[in-house]
Amino acid sequence: MSITKRQEQILALLEEQGFASVERLSELMYTSPSSIRRDLTRLQNLYLIRRTHGGASIFKELNHAVPLNSRMEKNIVEKRKIAKNASVLLRDGQTVMLDGSTTAGFMVPHIAKHKDMVLFTNNMQTAINAVNYGIKTHCIGGTSVNRSVVLAGEQAYSTVVNIYPDILFFSSQCIDREGYIYDPILEENHIRELMLKNAACSVFLCDAEKFGQRSLYRLTSVDDIDVCVFDRQISELHTKTKIIY
Repeated sequence: MSITKRQEQILALLEEQGFASVERLSELMYTSPSSIRRDLTRLQNLYLIRRTHGGASIFKELNHAVPLNSRMEKNIVEKRKIAKNASVLLRDGQTVMLDGSTTAGFMVPHIAKHKDMVLFTNNMQTAINAVNYGIKTHCIGGTSVNRSVVLAGEQAYSTVVNIYPDILFFSSQCIDREGYIYDPILEENHIRELMLKNAACSVFLCDAEKFGQRSLYRLTSVDDIDVCVFDRQISELHTKTKIIY
């Protein structure tokens, strides 16, 4: 389910100001306080904001995972741009691995444009989308992480260590100013570690709003992967790794 235009405007205002009262939002949106409260309830249920007494603030708790359905609805334009930028790395006949992130899932239409591609992923929704595009697809088995479509656990780990893809596209929750990549979910972090060990080429996909933040578990450094792909330039990031904007 998508959010409305007014809810997008509320999000943008909270992103800018950090907090706003129901009364202030009602004035700015030219609508009733009761309608604003319904909007805030919807956004809170998607883990995009946090309701407070009399208003709301933007959701910034990086040590907790945001549910997958919420992640799928965030920054769609940016994720599409990142996937398009990253698609220049694709070649016919590649074995491609996508991690469980929603950002990596946006690579599927670009992979489908190439011949004789083989896809591995631990995201069940990404696997279904790839099958619908006619891509030869392998869904890495395992246990659902936090009741989501992402799979991890011992079965997934034992499978991934025997797969050597030509290219891996992965994302994570955030990256700090020193170039270290983090995620709050231990199982997803571990399966990414295993994917990174075997990939001939590793590609980190990241929308720029994730920059300058830390989360619970450190995954790796951008200096230890092959390519970073962002939706816009990040001048504060200094690395020897190739960057695509």
